Amino acid sequence: MAATVLDGSREVLLDAVGMLADEGMDDYVIIGGWCPYLRNSSGLKHPGTLDVDILFRDAYQHGAIGSIIEALKKKGFIPSAKHPFQMLIEKPVGGESLIYNIDLLHPLMTEDVPSMFVDHLELDVPIDDTERRLKRMCSIVQPNSAILFDHKLFSSFQLDGVVFNLVDFTGMFVTKMDSCQKPKRERDCLDLYVALKSNGIDFKKLQSIENERISNSLNRLINYLGEDAALFDKNVRMFAPVTGSLAGELREALRENI
Repeated sequence: MAATVLDGSREVLLDAVGMLADEGMDDYVIIGGWCPYLRNSSGLKHPGTLDVDILFRDAYQHGAIGSIIEALKKKGFIPSAKHPFQMLIEKPVGGESLIYNIDLLHPLMTEDVPSMFVDHLELDVPIDDTERRLKRMCSIVQPNSAILFDHKLFSSFQLDGVVFNLVDFTGMFVTKMDSCQKPKRERDCLDLYVALKSNGIDFKKLQSIENERISNSLNRLINYLGEDAALFDKNVRMFAPVTGSLAGELREALRENI
């Protein structure tokens, strides 16, 4: 039994990647908060993350991860009634039962798949009493993430003897450049600062990526770090007791190296 909420989340991560290994699935990357939590060498304490985001390389194709969803169900994960891209699992934690989630993600939208959702598995459960539509399990698009596979911005990571694909700091940086500027995404600011202080951002690789979307996102981030520096600093300090101009540090590093 997990002793803390974070320990329970760790168990969910290991359950999910263990299942992927059992299924012979290797075309995926764990993204999100696990990168700054597990790869952190900054000296700052990272609070960790309470969900698991799995990005599947081929999940932009209909049905590509249907068998994976079935395998997750056999592992004890339950389809969410509300979010078709989410699966839930119950974990005992310190005498209580808590529900954790994993998100199923795909890296891009194509002309053939204009929606941000892609269907993978139809469940034998009607949406309503007309029984005209059945419940479907989907993946949801993760912006700026095809680049993780195109430029291999991830590597193998071992946790408690289990090896899995974990996004590196450069890849994490790419996926959080835009989201860190949005409301209710304060921890993304911390994640970028931890990446900087861990010397984990490969600026040369970022500079070498010829992608208009990435270039635009970098320019928007540099502007944000200048115009909303106080907000960025405040967001980081919600989690870490650090002083100085944090936004200024990151902005200067980007302007010097990119």
